[in-house]
Amino acid sequence: MSIDEVISMEPVKEKLKNLRKYMPNQDDTIYDFGAYLADRLNPELFSQGFNMAAELALYDLQTGVDGFSGQPIRSRLVGYPSMIYGLLSMQVPQIAEAVCPEDFAKGVKDFYEQVNGKNA
Repeated sequence: MSIDEVISMEPVKEKLKNLRKYMPNQDDTIYDFGAYLADRLNPELFSQGFNMAAELALYDLQTGVDGFSGQPIRSRLVGYPSMIYGLLSMQVPQIAEAVCPEDFAKGVKDFYEQVNGKNA
């Protein structure tokens, strides 16, 4: 599989909804974010699209407004200090590693490092 390959997000969504099984011993905030992200992913994505979907989801949670519908988001993930969303963003490559095929997860990590710096 090429890192530029589009893959189905259906198995990824199922794993995100059950993230506790794939990333044990994490904070509940990570599991809540995984479930929220699962509902926001397109049916098929490139690895870069996964990153963008995660960042847009975090932005919407930070503002408390769904960027697609313009409606308020009702979630316990809304209302945290901005630092929490930054910490969640830093977890996106690890989340991808837990729930995505290996090459796809590597693409997510590589894109994250390209955008945020190697040591981000």
